[in-house]
Formats: sequence, C-alpha cells, structure tokens
Amino acid sequence: MDDYFDIVTLPQVASDQASDYDDGIFSESASSYRTMSTLQSREVAEYFRSICGFTYPADENVPLVFPADATADRLDVLLHVMVRLCLGGENVPRAIDVMLREGGVSRDGSGAKVLDVVTNSGTWVNEMAGTYSTAKFVTLDSKPLIPHKPHARIEFQVYDFYAGLMEADNTFDLVHIRQGVLATKDFNFLLRELHRVLKPNGYIMITELPFDTYEGTTHKVPIHSATNIAQGIIFAYEMCAAQGVDTDAWKDMAVRLAPGHPLWGNPGARDPNPGPARRVSAVQNAHGFRDISLNFVPVPIGTWHFDESQQILGGLMRLWGFHQSQSSLPVVLQRGIEESAARAFIENLLQEVMEVDRYRAYMEFQIWLARKI
Repeated sequence: MDDYFDIVTLPQVASDQASDYDDGIFSESASSYRTMSTLQSREVAEYFRSICGFTYPADENVPLVFPADATADRLDVLLHVMVRLCLGGENVPRAIDVMLREGGVSRDGSGAKVLDVVTNSGTWVNEMAGTYSTAKFVTLDSKPLIPHKPHARIEFQVYDFYAGLMEADNTFDLVHIRQGVLATKDFNFLLRELHRVLKPNGYIMITELPFDTYEGTTHKVPIHSATNIAQGIIFAYEMCAAQGVDTDAWKDMAVRLAPGHPLWGNPGARDPNPGPARRVSAVQNAHGFRDISLNFVPVPIGTWHFDESQQILGGLMRLWGFHQSQSSLPVVLQRGIEESAARAFIENLLQEVMEVDRYRAYMEFQIWLARKI
C-alpha cells in the first residue's frame, strides 16, 4: 500500500513557477481581506445568505456544498497548497509551463490568455500572474469571497458563469478549473462553455477532490471502520444528488472530454459505422478534447505515513477535512435529523477526524489534462 503513494518532496528552494505571492500566504493580511474591492459593501452582501449560522451564496442556482465565509478563503489557500505539493511544487504541469513561457499555443510571443474557474481565494491566479509575466488572466466566481488586490494582468469577474461565459469563442490558451463539479448544477453545460472559449490546441486542466475516502493497506478500500466519516460521505453525496450536482463527472470525466461522447454532438458519437466521406467531415469538424490524461494523487489524512513529506501533506489534509466537517451542519440537517442529534453526529465526526491516523485513511486528488481538438 505504501508504494501507492508517490513521495512528495517539499520544495527547499524556489520553484520555477514560484512568485512573490508565496510570501506570507497564511498570514492574516494575505489570507483574508487583502485590499479594496471594486464592489460596494451593499452589493457584496447581496451575494450571500445565512443558513444555520453559516454563510452561503445567495444564488439558488449555486449548490450549497461548502460555506462561503472567511474560513472558506483560508481553506481554499490550504487546498491550493496541497494541490501544488502534489504537482511537485508547481502550479501547472511541464507542458503547460512551456506553452505559457512561449506565449501561448501559437508560440508567437504575443502572450497567452488564461481563464481560471473558480476564483475563491485567488491564490492560484495571483501566483500564476507572478510567474508568467506576459500572460493575461481572467478569473471567474459566482460570489465575491474576498476583496482582491487589483492586478494589471488579472481581470476579476463575478457573475452567474454557470449560465454561460461572457467570453468570445477561441479566446484562451489555457482553461484552469478546480472543484468545478461542486460549483454548478449543470457541469456538462459548463464543460461545453469552457471548450467553446478555449483555442484549438489549447489546454484544459481540471483538478477535483472527490468525497471518497479509503482506508487500510489494500488498494482503494472505502473507509468503513470510521463509521461517522463513512456516514458523512454518504450524507455529502445524498446532498449533492438532491441539489442536482453531477458527481458522476468524477468517475467519467475522461469519457466526457473525449470527442466520442454525445456531449459534443459529433457525428461519430451517434453513428458508430460512418462512411469514408462522413469520417473525413467528422475529423474536420470534431469537438471535444484529445491527449486526455488523468493523474490520481493519493494523499494521506493524518500523519500515519512513514515518509516525512507525506506526513506533512497528510497533516494539511486532516486540517482541511476537520474544518470542512465543522461546517457540515446544514448538510446533516437536510437529512431531516433533529438539530441536537445533528450536532452530536458532527461532534463525533470531528473526533474521528482528529483520531484518523488509526484508520490509515487517504483521499485522492484527480487531475485531468487535455487539449482542445
């Protein structure tokens, strides 16, 4: 089982993709209200509502999965740090790094354009802007989680992007989306929109952390010894299903990205035996993605792993899971459970998370990379 985990070496020196934004990322000033926002305070308040004492987006078309408060800002930074460590200290794979440094997919030196969904803390897009000095960025969110410091090459946008992207066709060299499955009730539509605004041969990078948690020394055994954690995962999936969240995308993302999926409306997707002329036309007008790869990155929860770097990463994952569990009261109450029983369940859940080392538990980041046909 230990061989399943790649050794993640924490960077001791600055990465090629490092930027000045790294400094003080967990400080109060960096993690929360960085500077002035372009939105007035009255406008900001209209984006949020309170449920069971937790702050959520006011837009009912946005799934109520995780709260959108000051803690969410810090947890997004924490998630970003874990993803970056899983990528060897980088923000993007080598192929994307080379493309961005060469000015985009056309390699003409004019500078690449990058779309980032969802902004949240803004950590990823700020680090990227600090690294790639000729690239321009657009970052989208459905709510203004925090005020963002203005940047000459970053355009921060807040609107109901799940209803359609306000960008022209074939605009971006890279589309980056993280935890996008939980950001919309129609992930297929969002995927088509991301494809539309991406340039031919442009890259899409999708990073997700499904709820699934595993335990023990056998490969991918669903957690069951920690009964409250196991039940919490069931609650999370049931809540997503009730809200129309397409968590099946975690299982079949690569299939959806492929041109043969009905999502893209290609002739070959409907006719498995097209004639020669139809095959030529299908190739010339195909939609979808090619060179699709999926990287599973297991991350321990807690410090049970023998490798020190994995212990540090696992400590971060346990911290992330603990704070997400703390905010799960609305999820549990949606089951129709009395509030006193719900609070007792969460208390027991938090106790299991703190003692998670005994279960040798782990989760998996899933990172897809593909290029538009």
